[in-house]
Amino acid sequence: MQEGCSSKTLAGPGPAKHAQPALSVVLPNYNHGKWLGRAVRALASQAVSSMEILLVDDGSTDNSIEVIANLAREYECIRLIRHERNEGAHAAVRSGIAAARGEFMLFAAADDFVLPGLLSRGESALRAYPQAAFFCADVALLDRAGHVVGYRPVVPPRFDGGYVSPAAMRKCIRYTDNWFVGSSVVYRRSTLAEIGYFDESLGTLCDGMATRQLAFRHGFYFEPEVLAVWMIDPTTLSSQTSLSATESRRVLDVGLRCIADRFPEDVRDSYGALFRRRFAFNMARQQLLWLHGDAAPTAVCELLNCGPFERSMIHAMHRVPGFGRTLVLAAITLRLRPLSLRTLVRSWWRLHVLERKERSVLKRRLKQAFAVEGA
Repeated sequence: MQEGCSSKTLAGPGPAKHAQPALSVVLPNYNHGKWLGRAVRALASQAVSSMEILLVDDGSTDNSIEVIANLAREYECIRLIRHERNEGAHAAVRSGIAAARGEFMLFAAADDFVLPGLLSRGESALRAYPQAAFFCADVALLDRAGHVVGYRPVVPPRFDGGYVSPAAMRKCIRYTDNWFVGSSVVYRRSTLAEIGYFDESLGTLCDGMATRQLAFRHGFYFEPEVLAVWMIDPTTLSSQTSLSATESRRVLDVGLRCIADRFPEDVRDSYGALFRRRFAFNMARQQLLWLHGDAAPTAVCELLNCGPFERSMIHAMHRVPGFGRTLVLAAITLRLRPLSLRTLVRSWWRLHVLERKERSVLKRRLKQAFAVEGA
């Protein structure tokens, strides 16, 4: 494959400006001018047959427009869509979808970035498996200092690259979940359009519910290699949702309604019960991670509707020096059983294998990505 986003500084003609691209990247932006250079250059360097990058600026008040103008002078495939005022992330995604022309789509974030090979592997896999609704891969989680703090998914649906059929999806989902992280998902546009793209009423769950619906209906292709980076920040909408017990309950309710109304009949009840437990576990884990002092165990107890005895036990465990959070996490794991014991053992083993065999390679790739951060 040739490079899908030609640099205007390189010799020779690039792809035709108005030719239909194979892949459309929708990248909403609001006041992330600091990160745009890194995100766009990581996308532009991907080797795909042809690509357009739709930068949707949602009324930014920082230097984003200046940064985008400079990037557009550098790369032919960039198209700017500008909102005069801030309308929100969902409106920015809608604008990008309306303007997109590609057969495949990636919904990127200005502060995240992709690693070499994501889009080319995504395009190749979706062409080789026309029944697959989307492609996805492993994602590294980084804090703002650039430190790797984890990987997603914790346990993959398969340990080698390949197609996961709807039947295999139904089997795997009993033991593990959360395989689809937005920064690595390359969609087949036609199947995404079948379900109406993303339901904004689902809030932070809109992309997660879309991928699950598509996986149950069509299956997907999974690549067990880190090909994208998700920057973890407690100020984002999804993090703020997880830190609010009231908002967490609201999101859980709309998620359960979505499963009951739109998922295949044979999985609605069983997956609804699993989703309830796993969602509560993930929200409680986030509160333990981001909240401090007595606020963390208090929020966990409120989320889980703990009785007086359980509340006192969780607060007591949280006060144990050095191990408090670990003890509380173990307690809620036993209570909610989000994953099977076999899955937990496999996740521990896989994390240690990644650390030993791949972390040094990943660090080099991340260092190269951060080198263009301020460009």
